[in-house]
Formats: sequence, structure tokens, C-alpha cells
Amino acid sequence: MKAAVWTDYGKIEIKEVPVPEIGKNEALLKVRAAGVCVTDLHVFTGKFLYGKPPHILGHEICGEIVKTGEDAKDLPLGMRVVVETSVGCGKCDECKKGNRHLCANREEIGTAPYAGGYAQYVKVPAQNVVPVADNVSDEEAAIFESVVCPCGGLMRLGVKFGETVAVFGVGPAGIAFIQTAKALGAGRVIAIARNRKRLERVLHFGADEIICSADEDVAARLSQLTDGKGVDLICETTGAEKIIEETADYIANGGRILLYGLPAENSDISFPVKSIIMKQAQVDGVENNPFVWRPLMKLVSGGRINLKDMVTHTFSLDKIEDAFSLLENKKEDPIKIVVYPWK
Repeated sequence: MKAAVWTDYGKIEIKEVPVPEIGKNEALLKVRAAGVCVTDLHVFTGKFLYGKPPHILGHEICGEIVKTGEDAKDLPLGMRVVVETSVGCGKCDECKKGNRHLCANREEIGTAPYAGGYAQYVKVPAQNVVPVADNVSDEEAAIFESVVCPCGGLMRLGVKFGETVAVFGVGPAGIAFIQTAKALGAGRVIAIARNRKRLERVLHFGADEIICSADEDVAARLSQLTDGKGVDLICETTGAEKIIEETADYIANGGRILLYGLPAENSDISFPVKSIIMKQAQVDGVENNPFVWRPLMKLVSGGRINLKDMVTHTFSLDKIEDAFSLLENKKEDPIKIVVYPWK
């Protein structure tokens, strides 16, 4: 089969490699489309040290089941699926509770020993496949995983009807938070970022207000929009030290802060503990969420989450280096990129 093999930091090669041999609890998927995640770019370049080359990356996968192991015969051949990325040990307390994403020995599809979706075929644990709704395209399904963490975080934390939600950052995660907050009943969603052009496009995805931090006073504007009370919920996607440190300044009494953006390894964040205590604020982190995949598929299928317009560029697998270059240089400012292994 054809695969894009990460051979060294900053280097990827299209090679012919063997089709994976599956185990008794695994399924073989024909990869129909795969999303290109900025995490893959950071691993590829060595900015994020997660696994080592040589390896096949790619954790945003839409595939078709073409073969199953002897203990996975209940999975119908030909079914289109997306792939939940976390693989737990199956034995620890977290795995037994269904939280395989919190397993201390967790592994990830796309990270050794599990090859990823930048190939024509990929093998995955049978329990990690989620059926794709008939009215959801391969392209939409390919980026489905990218909205799971934001949606899962809000599903776990909850969005109360009519609340005001502020989202810092308007990349794919920010757009996912905006759409999910609206789908779960937020009354007003405010998007904050430095780039006005990128801000303006999130109005299409449901943002009610935008604040350009490059030329507006964020604190003053949020105070104005909330009558001085502060926002009920903040979703932080940038990982920027200054923004994380200031979140407690913007939150209402009894509000919640959801942290998603990862700060740099050498960050020295001074967290506003006193403000959090005095405001009785709640601070949560966001990771994967096995329980959100199927409910989220219903939201996408029902038109509540717009994945179609998040895909701004597509490439054949042969051009994956061009996809990485576009994502890194951002000349055309992509939201999400999809590659097709069979084109």
C-alpha cells in the first residue's frame, strides 16, 4: 500500500509498505480521507516530541471497514467509520470506567506502535470505531476528531441555557468551541483573537461578537458586553501565558474556565489563584472524551455543527508535504486540511 512515512524530523516520504496484519480484536480500514492536524505538523518538525521516526502519522481518520478479526465479526464490512484515537490498557480503573483517554499506559492511533491514517490502510482496535452518519461526507468525517476534545470538554462541564461564553483563539479548536457552545444553548458567544480577518470568519460559525485584541481593550469590551459582570464561561485555546493568566480577570463570580491550549514547555505561568478563590471560579482541563463521539456525530448529522465549511483545502496523499507547508506558513490561512490516500 501507499503511505506517507515520517522518516526524520522535517522529512516525509511516499513509500510502498505492507498492508497491516490485524489481530483478533482489530479492524482493517481502507482510509477514505484523513485530516491534517497541527499536532502532526509539530511532531513532524520536532517542535512537539511525541514518538520518533520512522512512523506513519495521522490521527484524524475516516475509513471503511474491509476486514475484521475473529473477535470483531459484529462490525459490518463496508461501514464507514471515524476512529477514536485513545487506546487504553483495558485493565486499570480508568479504563474500566470507560476513560481510556486517562489510562496511565494510554497509547494513541498515529503514534507508535499504532500507525496512523496517512496511508491507504490502517488497523485499529475494534472498540475504537464509531459509525459515520449517512449524510456526513468523508471530508467532514476526516476532521471529526478535531472537534471531539472541545465538544467533549463542554459536554462534561456543561453550558447553561443563555450563558455568555468567551472563546480565546479562532483556529479549528476555537471554531469547535464556538459551534458547540451555541449548540448546547449558550445565549451569547464572544470570540477573541489578534487577527481580525480570522475573527470575522468565525461569525459564519456562530460567534455573536468578536473582539480584536490587537486594537481593542479586551477587559473593557467584555465588561461592556456583560454589564460589568464578566463572562460565565471561558474557553482558552491559545496556550498563551498572558491570556491564561488573565482569564480570572474576565470571569464572572461563580464562572468557569476551560483550558485547552497547551502552553510551551518552558512556560512560567503565574496562575491567578487569589482571583479564582475570591470569585469561586471553577478551572477545568480538556482532553479526549470517549463518551462524546456518538452524541457529536448526531449533532453533525443534524446540522448543529458545521464541519463542511471548516475544510478549506484538500490534497492527495502524495502532496502531504504541501499540506504541512500550507499549515505551517499559513499563506492562505487554512482552517482544516484533508488528504486523500487514493487520489
